[in-house]
Amino acid sequence: MQHSFRVFLVILAAVFSLVAAPLCGEGLALAKRSSHAAHDKDGKAAKSAKSSKTSRKKSKKPRRAKKAAAPALRESENEEGDIGVCTVPRLTVKSAMLWDMNTGGLLYEQNPDVQIPPASLTKILTLYIIFDAIRQGKLHPWDVVEVSQRAASQGGSNMRLRAGESVKVTELIKGIAVASANDACMAMAEYLENGNPDAFVNVMNDTAQRLGMTRSRFMNPNGLPADGQVTTARDMLRLASAYLEQFPKALTIHSMQFFTHNNRQRHNANALLGRYEGADGLKTGFVCASGYNIIATAKRGDTRLIGVVLGSRSAGVRLRETSKLLDKGFKIVAAQKSAKDNKVLAATPPPPPVTPALP
Repeated sequence: MQHSFRVFLVILAAVFSLVAAPLCGEGLALAKRSSHAAHDKDGKAAKSAKSSKTSRKKSKKPRRAKKAAAPALRESENEEGDIGVCTVPRLTVKSAMLWDMNTGGLLYEQNPDVQIPPASLTKILTLYIIFDAIRQGKLHPWDVVEVSQRAASQGGSNMRLRAGESVKVTELIKGIAVASANDACMAMAEYLENGNPDAFVNVMNDTAQRLGMTRSRFMNPNGLPADGQVTTARDMLRLASAYLEQFPKALTIHSMQFFTHNNRQRHNANALLGRYEGADGLKTGFVCASGYNIIATAKRGDTRLIGVVLGSRSAGVRLRETSKLLDKGFKIVAAQKSAKDNKVLAATPPPPPVTPALP
């Protein structure tokens, strides 16, 4: 009996397991699908929320980017455009200097003592010696110079001198200053030293040393390429300042944009003339070993600046960088004058009140 009952229970359990198993599996599958659905729903909801957040972000006005701090060598200005730190952006040249001729203040320098071939800036020293000879009475503007074959055959820029022709000193000076005439430089060197240009070069180097141009050496009177012929921005600034202090009337020639001799018109290579406000000199130069050089001067009001830029990679870069240098110089001077005027006003006591006269 008991045995039969146990058998019955085993059979009942087997039947129950056969019936319940599919139901449990289906329940598990349903639970699994429900879990997946919930997960998908949550995922989609999260994705939707993220998308909505991104959309809201995109719909917002973009934040104004913060201004990066200005580099140390760049100009610093406040929102109103007033000059804060009056520094000059570094120039893309080999060396440069800027000087206020009125106050003697140095406004900018960049590698001022790097030696570089002077090219035609040499001609300012040649002109200095010519004008000095006129001042001393050793030479006269109306003197007539006979051009030698050596002078007429000088290469590079010239005023088309012909061997054997006679030319006044005034014309040769214009040719040197405006047309950058190598032939005129040689003609004057020979004339002043009785046909010996080497003696003239010795005078050039003696004069350079006297002016404090300690890192310069000259090998010819016109700046044509020559081994050992070098100068620096500092030395050229010393030369230019002495030249303009002692011979200021020379600017009437340096500011000429054209010069004609022997039916050939030459254009002054100083592109600042007629283009930059106040520019009236001084001299450009170029040789492959140095690049494009310039001694520039400009006057606005009672302020005269002298700038030296050496080693520009093109004439255009020379013009751009020199203009940038002079622009900043005039801003610096204006800021200095304004600060000085404000200081004077602040130090001046107000006038006493006026007592009205009794009737």
